[in-house]
Amino acid sequence: MGVLRKATDEVKTIALDETDYIVVRADITKREFNALAGSMPAVGEGGTGLSVADAAGFQRVLFDTLVVGWSLSEGKPTIEDYESLSAEGGLVLDTKLAEHFESLLPSSAEGK
Repeated sequence: MGVLRKATDEVKTIALDETDYIVVRADITKREFNALAGSMPAVGEGGTGLSVADAAGFQRVLFDTLVVGWSLSEGKPTIEDYESLSAEGGLVLDTKLAEHFESLLPSSAEGK
């Protein structure tokens, strides 16, 4: 199978702990990837300068783009639902979501 294909509608479940989980899109389109890349915060010179507000804003965009369900309630969770999480729960979710996003990035071989 070649590299050219359309993005799928498949989802995947990511465990957050023994009982809680998020359901995320297993694939994104080029348009969605470009939108996510455009919302990524810029890192300052020397690899510093990423503000907490910039990182939090990007996490909101990741959540809204990728998460289609979770163990907390039925249906697609909203940004309001996400922002209502406890700080601890939000950090766990953000960490798993960032790991999932990283898995969607093209490999260095695919990028060439």
